[in-house]
Amino acid sequence: MTGEGTVISVSGGSAKVLIRKTSACSHDCSECSACTAPTFETVVANPVGARAGDRVVIEARSSRILAISLLVYILPVFLLIAAAIACEALALATFSAIGIFAFVIALWVLAIRLTAKKTRTANTIVDIIKD
Repeated sequence: MTGEGTVISVSGGSAKVLIRKTSACSHDCSECSACTAPTFETVVANPVGARAGDRVVIEARSSRILAISLLVYILPVFLLIAAAIACEALALATFSAIGIFAFVIALWVLAIRLTAKKTRTANTIVDIIKD
């Protein structure tokens, strides 16, 4: 998966890049107001030596995007089903069941935070766009 952005600053082997969100919409944000922030900044690896102001092509590994999607969308469903089955099998009182669900949600949030730290510079600049 690739995208384009503009380098804002460079620090060591990484760069901060401003990326404009793209989608199937008409980008008439005043009419739609569905996207609250049409641009965002991200830190990426900079092996090509891009400098501030350069337009660049950024590549993200599809396997990492798929793993994050599973973590965010699929894992919570399975965790909540497993917690519900465990509560039913153990015939726990309502208060104990709420505790189990809270614990499962806390584990899920922790997993997301740990994954987010590992993927901060997972994206890489692969090319500088010549105007």
